[in-house]
Amino acid sequence: MKDDVKAQIGRHRRVRGTDFATNDLAAAALPYMSRMRHQVPGIYAVVLGTGDGTHVCSIGLGDALDAARISALNSSMFGTAGAQAAIVDPSRDPNEAKGEGRDAIVSVSLPNDEVIALAKVAHPPVGHLVLAVFARDVQLGMVVHHARTSAQALSEWLDEE
Repeated sequence: MKDDVKAQIGRHRRVRGTDFATNDLAAAALPYMSRMRHQVPGIYAVVLGTGDGTHVCSIGLGDALDAARISALNSSMFGTAGAQAAIVDPSRDPNEAKGEGRDAIVSVSLPNDEVIALAKVAHPPVGHLVLAVFARDVQLGMVVHHARTSAQALSEWLDEE
């Protein structure tokens, strides 16, 4: 097996599985996600997945299957939005704003005042993560703001040694 493939498998082995008690990434992220959910009125669920769609951890969803599906869909939506952004602004260097909170935010506005916002969480050991924030009865701009600042803060939180 090639070394680059082994490295990919090794870095993702840390986030696979459902036993969050032995998953260091989930154990580090869940307390932060729980605080965010309880401190920001209207946020009812938070999901964290890898950039390739693997579910890491979540709170506020119905079951593990929903969380896995949502993580996969979040990855696809975030990747598609990034590709569209590159077409709209081809002069922008995609590596320019890493870790500075200026990455694109994907937002979805649903009926009944529900909003979803997706943000990139820089985390080099697994490439990057996708943070999804689900809210009701909150203005879209507020959810986007909280998703962006939370992604940056979560990246810093996970980076602490």
